Amino acid sequence: MRIAFLIGRDAPSTRLSIEAVCSVSGVVPAAILIDVYQPPLSRRVRNMWRNIRREGIVYLPHRAVLGLHALLERLARRVVDREAVDELLRAAFPDRSQNLTELAGRYGIPVVSVNNLNSPAASAALKDLNVDLGIVLGTRILKRSTFAVPRLGSINLHKGSVPHYRGMPPGFWELYDGVKTAGITVHFVDDGLDTGDVVGTREVEITDADTENTLRIKLDREGAHLLASCVGGLRDGTLARTPQPPSTGKARTIPTRRQREELRRRAPSRFVPAYAKGHLLKTAVYLSFYYAGIYHGVRWLRRRSGSSRAVALLYHRVNDLNSDGLTASTTAFAEHIVLLRARHRVLSTSSLLDHLERGERFHPTSVVIHFDDCYRDVWLNAAPILRAAGLPATSFIASGFVGTDRCFDHDRNRSPFVLENLSSDDVRSLAADGLEVGAHTINHVNLGSIPQDDVLREVVGSRRDLESILGSPVVLFSFPFGRISDISDAARGVVEEAGFRALFSAHGGVIGKNCNRFDIPRRGASAQHRPLDLMMEIEGLAPGDWLPAWVRSIRG
Repeated sequence: MRIAFLIGRDAPSTRLSIEAVCSVSGVVPAAILIDVYQPPLSRRVRNMWRNIRREGIVYLPHRAVLGLHALLERLARRVVDREAVDELLRAAFPDRSQNLTELAGRYGIPVVSVNNLNSPAASAALKDLNVDLGIVLGTRILKRSTFAVPRLGSINLHKGSVPHYRGMPPGFWELYDGVKTAGITVHFVDDGLDTGDVVGTREVEITDADTENTLRIKLDREGAHLLASCVGGLRDGTLARTPQPPSTGKARTIPTRRQREELRRRAPSRFVPAYAKGHLLKTAVYLSFYYAGIYHGVRWLRRRSGSSRAVALLYHRVNDLNSDGLTASTTAFAEHIVLLRARHRVLSTSSLLDHLERGERFHPTSVVIHFDDCYRDVWLNAAPILRAAGLPATSFIASGFVGTDRCFDHDRNRSPFVLENLSSDDVRSLAADGLEVGAHTINHVNLGSIPQDDVLREVVGSRRDLESILGSPVVLFSFPFGRISDISDAARGVVEEAGFRALFSAHGGVIGKNCNRFDIPRRGASAQHRPLDLMMEIEGLAPGDWLPAWVRSIRG
């Protein structure tokens, strides 16, 4: 069966669906038609007035702030070489497509740019392809002159249940309505909006931890599987077309600011802001530091002064599912690594300790990279990037989670996804990839709040478990709860007496030449840190590093 994809833009969700369909046997992708139409100024003005009538005059300052946010974000992204990030991802994941061009090349699919999928040129291009089925992914509303050209017509992947959740955006209205599941529908395209005959449906659970972002990821993943299944059924002629029940309700539209604010009030944990005033201000300050030379000046002064200074960056997860303070997306982590490789001296933990033990100076741009807990995505996603970049890192592992389906307390009821733990083979593979392995207790407990006998059992037992897996000594340790209030002198003493070489916390700060090896600070890093944020935090230019002292000096 010959198919053609009709898409609105290059997006990860679109590529996911295309790859799923291309994996169906007996399906021949003839082309990808992508709509590249840009509306003229007159059309944009009409849209603006429609939104003003819908939301009131406050829409204008709202749009102005959104425009400022977009401008600042574009400037912020320039601090890293985008081509270098793409090259690193290609080297780390040669089987993954980073964009539509790569995906099309992998499957030998021509990409045809059309000014408008409803134009006569698009219709003519589709006729020339002589396809059996059109697959519509995230496009404008199509006219019959386009969607009816393929022999069987065209099907659409709609991330919502019909007829109640016709329209857009995916996931928001289900969260707004407080329902327990979100639906996915594959239906034939007709003259209405998401009103055609249905050929497949599925549902995903909405948990208390879901946000609009995480729910959309669920819909994207399950939708790709459903679409591939439906294409296979159409190929075999085994799918029945089910007409939709009549509906008098209007199709859903983009929510207003008032509706988003209502969701924020009712369910603050589900709310994903378009921007935050504090974020805008911080970005503006950071960009001024960068482009006015303050950032570069601080680095130059440190080099000239011969100071010893290092920062330990603490990551936990690297995946494209979660969006929280413990997770870096695969792309975000690659951006961090490109930044660190270009601007810093990335040391292994052992090398850093060698300098500390000998009292030797280390370069003021030194950085070490750490991971805590036992997440398998460190092996799946972080290790290949580090290997491709040629950079060292250390993984501190809670040994009692290895090879189990145990869930960390900080994930329970907070992550909408099941997060796999490392297996014993994964731990050995990490070591084979050059990552150092450290202990992180057996059960990820707070060593500052349990009896001394339990501290000893957790500390010594975690090392014993990991040494049994690796067949080599484990001499590094990190506190699972690494705030100052969680680190007791007694627990620190147990780690030192147990023969570990060093102990790492997580309460922030920098590492100096005379740093205590059994209280080495680390700073958290995640996708919430853009490369610009990471640069400033490493150099001590984040507001938390300089603002309190500045305020105190003003007050005298």
